[in-house]
Amino acid sequence: MLYRSYLIVGGLILALFFAAQYRGWSVFAVSEAKSPPGTARGIYHK
Repeated sequence: MLYRSYLIVGGLILALFFAAQYRGWSVFAVSEAKSPPGTARGIYHK
């Protein structure tokens, strides 16, 4: 019984990690602005 509960909890934790990886969540992430490639922020062309 204890083995089965460890297996279930471990599977849920792994599923959470996989979901976080898929969604792009990170505990240690630095917030950075995502801009499309080819655009330069803060540079104004006339």
